[in-house]
Amino acid sequence: MKSFFPMAWGDLAYLVLLVVFAVVSFLPWSRDLTLGNMAMLGWLMAALMVLSPLIALLRLTLVRRSDPPGEEGEGER
Repeated sequence: MKSFFPMAWGDLAYLVLLVVFAVVSFLPWSRDLTLGNMAMLGWLMAALMVLSPLIALLRLTLVRRSDPPGEEGEGER
């Protein structure tokens, strides 16, 4: 069955990675462990908050550079 709209492989991998990271960070063990007097949940949420937009911007930049202007490519889907 075809999806509603085509999605590039890199975008799909990014979304899956984000969901997996979020699920792992909300597991019960992350509330019990501490690092630097802060729960691991806080560190993982801070990492998610900083790294997810950074990775998305890097991906967007790389896709835009690889697509020649005027051609429909992976960046314009």
